[in-house]
Amino acid sequence: MRWGRPRIARADPLLRRLVSMFRSFLAARGGLWRNPDFMKLWAAQSLSAVGARFTREGLPIVAALLLDASATDLGLLVALSALPGVLLSPFAGAWIDRTRRRRVLILADLVRAAALATLPVMAWLDAITIGQVMGVAAVVALFSMIFQTADNAYLPTVVEKERLLEGNAKLATTDAVAEIAGPALAGVAIQLVTAPVAILFDALSYLWSAALLASIRRVEPARAAQDEAPDIWRETREGLRFVLSHPVLRPLNLCLATLTFFLSFFSPLYVLYAVRELGIAPGPLGLIIALGGISALVGARYAEAAGRRLAPRRLLMGALLAYGLVLAFIPLAGGPFWAAASLLCLSQLFGDGISVVFFTNATTLRQESTPEILRGREGGTYHLLTGGLGLVAALVAGLAADAVGIRPVLWVAVAGVLASGLWLLAMPEKERP
Repeated sequence: MRWGRPRIARADPLLRRLVSMFRSFLAARGGLWRNPDFMKLWAAQSLSAVGARFTREGLPIVAALLLDASATDLGLLVALSALPGVLLSPFAGAWIDRTRRRRVLILADLVRAAALATLPVMAWLDAITIGQVMGVAAVVALFSMIFQTADNAYLPTVVEKERLLEGNAKLATTDAVAEIAGPALAGVAIQLVTAPVAILFDALSYLWSAALLASIRRVEPARAAQDEAPDIWRETREGLRFVLSHPVLRPLNLCLATLTFFLSFFSPLYVLYAVRELGIAPGPLGLIIALGGISALVGARYAEAAGRRLAPRRLLMGALLAYGLVLAFIPLAGGPFWAAASLLCLSQLFGDGISVVFFTNATTLRQESTPEILRGREGGTYHLLTGGLGLVAALVAGLAADAVGIRPVLWVAVAGVLASGLWLLAMPEKERP
């Protein structure tokens, strides 16, 4: 004991020094890792991001294998998933601006968990129907839109304004990792325990997310609009007028809407083009697509650095130009397998990373440019423009491809992506607000 005390006494300064060094290391690595409320928000989204891939892969499999759904049924499944969110997004944004956003996030998680939990229960009872699958898809899509809108509005409450870009970059990293790991884990789970049971994992992930969100302690600022009588129509119009008259948000949202419209041409045609016209088998195609997840992870890693070094308009226009040129590799692909596959690999390997840099900085700019009281309505307007045009584009792309072929439609999509950056010329050239 006599020898222990001097050693402990000598060890105390060393221990304090080590703790101080560790804290300095964390600060150097990024201050948000030391923000407990952000860490809870980040953790809430991490597992639910992986779980969402279980539902994305599982719902079509339930419809196709268990219920022998037709192509029309699957088309309706996709349409019903998007339509409610598109129609209700402006009103959802107005409602979000009148209430505590953390409560909205928790509510959205609980509703999605309850809706998804009905699938394994009804499958166990051998009573599942295509109508139920469509209904669950619509509910999950609607409350996912509500969650995303509230989440974008809530992040500036948890994170200081100067840390918004860092926060969005870290969340983009999580989503990229989920895109790499999620589909593979979903495939294994679906094969081992069937699709309805695998979807239960997503329901549990939403419960996990709700519990973590409930533990956040930071108090939200009071909502000034709560002092007025509720008028969703008036408040929705206010949100639309604000976005469409703002010198930054108007060109930015029009750019994002145009971009989403033309990118949506690729969604229904990419796999069909690769398999039928290029002759790439599903196995190699899956590996090619997986490169996009790796690229997105790299893009998330450098999105913050790019945003710190370049002015927003210059960065966003440059990223769109590079993204459009990389997408051109897709309709250029042809010839022998190795040549076609190489061009698709180049598109995936660079395109997804550039896309993450663009969208991370665009999201941060939207948050920085929008007052606290209007963030929900700005998000609702964004979802209305992008979601509505994306739904129309998916239908137009299929009809146009049947009429003139897939490759010409993809060239139109590439030209549209490049042209979408022209909206940004109307945005003032300045540093971040």
